[in-house]
Amino acid sequence: MLNRIFYVAALLLSISSQNLYADDHDTALTETQNCLRNRNCEAAGTPAGKAADQQALAAVGNNPANRQALYNISADIMPILLQQSAGDPDKMLIIMQQAQSNPEGFFNSLPPEIQARIKSAAAAMPQ
Repeated sequence: MLNRIFYVAALLLSISSQNLYADDHDTALTETQNCLRNRNCEAAGTPAGKAADQQALAAVGNNPANRQALYNISADIMPILLQQSAGDPDKMLIIMQQAQSNPEGFFNSLPPEIQARIKSAAAAMPQ
């Protein structure tokens, strides 16, 4: 289940990736988190954003509440990625790629509160 969560997180990150290249990291972080939580940003309306949203929905058994939980978790992981990458968007993407191949390692690098939320979201999803 962690594989699915991090796959979806990477997809969700990709729909808002243009914000990661802003010079002002605080503004970029806020915009990216808002994009993930509300899906009302420009990136969410693109074909890639719509496809990522449909894949996220399918990954959680077509349950909109579970999809929203993943978006919220992804938004809350963003500051951690920003810190781990020292603000370098290329490093952020590398970290997400590594998370897909080693989700347990990335999971273990997250704060306990986020780990608990991921476990709760995973338990609520169809197997």
